[in-house]
Amino acid sequence: MLLCRQFSIIASFIFISVCQSFKLDINSEFGKNCETNELGDRNCTFVVPNKWSLLKFRKWLDNLTGNVRNVNLDLTCIDGGIVFLPWPFRARNLRKIHVKNCLIDGYYSEYNINSKYPNTVKDMALIDVAILTDINQLIEINLSDPLVKSSTCGQETNAWLIQRNVSFSFVPTKSTPSFKLLQEGFDSLAEKSKSQPFTCNFEDLLYLEHTGSKSISKIHFDTMTDHSVYPRLKVFNFSSNYLFSIPMQLSKWWNYFPALRWLDLSNNEIQSFSFEHPDVNQESLYISLANNNITSVPADLPSYLSGKTSVLINLLGNPIHCDCRAIALKQYLKLLRRRAPQFKSLSNVMCHSPSKLAGRKVRTINKVC
Repeated sequence: MLLCRQFSIIASFIFISVCQSFKLDINSEFGKNCETNELGDRNCTFVVPNKWSLLKFRKWLDNLTGNVRNVNLDLTCIDGGIVFLPWPFRARNLRKIHVKNCLIDGYYSEYNINSKYPNTVKDMALIDVAILTDINQLIEINLSDPLVKSSTCGQETNAWLIQRNVSFSFVPTKSTPSFKLLQEGFDSLAEKSKSQPFTCNFEDLLYLEHTGSKSISKIHFDTMTDHSVYPRLKVFNFSSNYLFSIPMQLSKWWNYFPALRWLDLSNNEIQSFSFEHPDVNQESLYISLANNNITSVPADLPSYLSGKTSVLINLLGNPIHCDCRAIALKQYLKLLRRRAPQFKSLSNVMCHSPSKLAGRKVRTINKVC
């Protein structure tokens, strides 16, 4: 009881301090939803039932006098609310932007246009949103406009970037583009990405999530890495994207994401895998391949734990076939329990077939050949 009371007193003190620190500007449409503290930080929260515009919000910020330091923006839509958000969401001293459950209009309205606003966003999240898209406009952009660093790279200052359950909603059009025109637009984008004259440097990016997508392009990882660097990225979540195979950029992760420590590829449709394990001294790399369609593992899997960089693989929930090829997995799982006891739960991978071994732990089976 004493502990609970102390916690209650501390919580009340924090709440009162925050309330005293932040004040509401009730003299404007946007100000009444933005708390401001003595340092000039503004925490702005909007629930959008109809429409909301970044252009108007940006103008309001530009007209503010006095010290405007960090601006944090949270947008949550209800009942089909629409937000007008030109990519990549730049505004005066905007440090955080989270958008949830919204239809995004105007996404391409400032595409390939140099912005007067610098990169400032550190924390960006798009969750359960649909981007309203004019397919003919998108094709025209891909065919005609040169790539501009401002929109191609987006916010290079991001430390935390989430794209979760992001989809595209195509607006009605009088003329549906032919398959040939669609292919030309796609090929043009691929070619321009290969010859991109600038580098996107995401030197601050630590966490990247791209999950729940049904429209991953076959050149997604090419455009992501051809002219972009991620020197400090530690966590990459690419789960639940209907991925059937592991792209080269992830198999050879060390060349593209040298600081990576956690790679989530769970809940995809992956059938096989292979990862490099460089002979350098660094922390281990954890890779989740849980709940995919993997039946067998590479013959050299035990070596993933023998180098200077241990690669810890999560294979739980896969339909493992316990034949001679499962010996490598058995050896790996036993070694995993010894080398990384904190991850020993990963060693409980089960046989899925043949039927006589179904439900048995792979590390406990004998004479499978």
